[in-house]
Amino acid sequence: MLLVGDGIGWFGLDRLGVERSCGDGRLHRPWHSLEHIEMRYAVSWMVVGVVGLAATLGCTKTKPAADASAQQPPKIEFEKPQDSTAAVDRANPAVPNRPAPPASSPTAKTSGDGPPGAGKLPELRAALAAAADEDGRVLAVDAIADLGQSAFPALDDLLKAMSDENIRLRWHAARAVGQIGEDAISALPKLVALLKDADPVVATQATAAIAAIRADDNRKTFTPEQSKPYSDALDALAESTVHPDARVRRGALRAITVLQPDPAKLAELFNRQLSDADPSVIMPALMSLADLGPQAVPQLIESLKDPKARYWATVALTEIGADAAPAAAALTSAAMNGEPEERMQAMLALAAIGEPAAEAADELATALESSDTAVQSSAAYALGRMRVASADAALEKASTNSDAFLASIAAWARARIHPDDKALVGAAAQTLTAALGSDRANTRVAAMSALADLAGSIDDAEEHLLAEKFVTLLEDDNPGVRAAAATSLVRLGPTAMAALEGALEKPSIRTLVMELLAAGGSKAKPAVDTLIKTLSDTDPEARGNAAVALASIGTDAAEAVPALAALLAEKEEVSVRYAAAYALGSIGPAASSTAESLRGLAKSSDTLMASVAVWALLKIEPGNVAQFETAVPVLRKALRSDRDLARVEAAAALGDIGKAASSAIPILELVCEDDPVGAVRKAAAEALVKIKAAR
Repeated sequence: MLLVGDGIGWFGLDRLGVERSCGDGRLHRPWHSLEHIEMRYAVSWMVVGVVGLAATLGCTKTKPAADASAQQPPKIEFEKPQDSTAAVDRANPAVPNRPAPPASSPTAKTSGDGPPGAGKLPELRAALAAAADEDGRVLAVDAIADLGQSAFPALDDLLKAMSDENIRLRWHAARAVGQIGEDAISALPKLVALLKDADPVVATQATAAIAAIRADDNRKTFTPEQSKPYSDALDALAESTVHPDARVRRGALRAITVLQPDPAKLAELFNRQLSDADPSVIMPALMSLADLGPQAVPQLIESLKDPKARYWATVALTEIGADAAPAAAALTSAAMNGEPEERMQAMLALAAIGEPAAEAADELATALESSDTAVQSSAAYALGRMRVASADAALEKASTNSDAFLASIAAWARARIHPDDKALVGAAAQTLTAALGSDRANTRVAAMSALADLAGSIDDAEEHLLAEKFVTLLEDDNPGVRAAAATSLVRLGPTAMAALEGALEKPSIRTLVMELLAAGGSKAKPAVDTLIKTLSDTDPEARGNAAVALASIGTDAAEAVPALAALLAEKEEVSVRYAAAYALGSIGPAASSTAESLRGLAKSSDTLMASVAVWALLKIEPGNVAQFETAVPVLRKALRSDRDLARVEAAAALGDIGKAASSAIPILELVCEDDPVGAVRKAAAEALVKIKAAR
């Protein structure tokens, strides 16, 4: 949906549309121009500080795209989940720890769908051999995996399962081999072969298994013969770092760091990726490196020393943000030397780090004296992000510059540094408000985002006026401006809700307005009455969007239960029923009158309808343990939904179920490591903690 993030976005990449191509399909660094730097600030201010949209709206972070329409917020809609695991682009990786050796009864049967004889390896191996369906085989493999090192006698069974034609069985088997740890080192060649599996989930699990085996191998030194399996794995993993699927790239990079190759060889690998001008190599490399977060920083610092890799290393560090703080000194050097576009990108990386990079303040203040307006603007922006008071005099001078864009950035920076100085904040707000009328779309975008950033420092009346202005810009001709207006309204919080409620009567923006009310969560409570009226609208899309908005308000929308219950009967509009069921679950026990209707929907052949209904029942009747047995399989499937919101709520519900959800541990581990949405990863991680603590 809207641009979402907690740091600086993808600067200098093709989303901004400012690259040049030499006609050979190869990507070159952006043109050095004021337009370029202005577009960078526009995007950066748009993505900084958006609150909770990923969890509330089920949206993913915008990825680089050449089409400008990628910035336009689409409508909310519910879709049926796909058969495969949801595609991923972002992760917060962790190498799984091998389970401790089991006691005499290592694994207790924890739910009604576990394999017979769980806890005894011979019985589990027999259960695997006898299982007649996919679920039975997968559950047997997972139970074997739970035995950790003690599962070694079943290694041949697991290797056979790794070669099975069933995709799900292959990745569960690869995971189980990794859980055995260093005793499974003989399986490395087959895991290496699995890196080329046609299914990316299988290949990803192979990378994780390789990493788990090496992580469990405590030997400090190796003979050439002993190191060969790991050396061969390293070469294969290096090839996988340019795999077309982000999950495999990420897993390969994680595994490489666990294998602990020679630093020179690792640096060579990083630099080779960052030095390649082919976008099909550069973009995956950047995303995967950024996904590693702090783990990638040491190597990126080394890459800053390579002229061919420097620019793209700063882009990756920009995306990593505050976790790139150890690179501040190296980035400061890069910001003061080299080509203008390299300096600008280094300054934006320092800005992304924020206050921890304040050591660069003196150099950045000096850069404000540059004859290049774009470099000056970069420095001013970074100083504002760092809140460096010592730069105030230099910023004051820049705020009077004849270049309106530089002047507005400098004014904004001073206001951020001195948020309690009403005169400074007022002057900055006045300058930025005037920029809302610019004939340049990028200036309007930057001005809106900067004004939203200053909202906490202006009085309520001014904030209300800003909200009204932003609402009018929801109808701007430029999609980027409309997206910025939407994002800025969310950042304004409660003040924006009143302005948005008044805009519900405008047909051209009603859908977007309801999405923004949903983003406001409980702050949108004053709009409940209007949203209830919309539940009876003749347009099914409007009814569904109103239900989603009420869901975000939660328990404070209890008065909407009767109207939402009526929507459950709308057989001809399935998407509306999804939304209504979700809203009722979000309201919780106050919607208990709808439990029987939801129980009927939980048996639906429509997987998403059943998932939403089960989730809603768990929220409405949290103490009803009788429903756990039927809920767990449905929620496991929901974790493979292509809807972010469904995955978030499924993970949370499994965590609430606790011990009875043990069969969901493998899929939760996968989601925890590889889901593209931070809120989903966090929900899965929390669910794992709850389930494992209850076992």
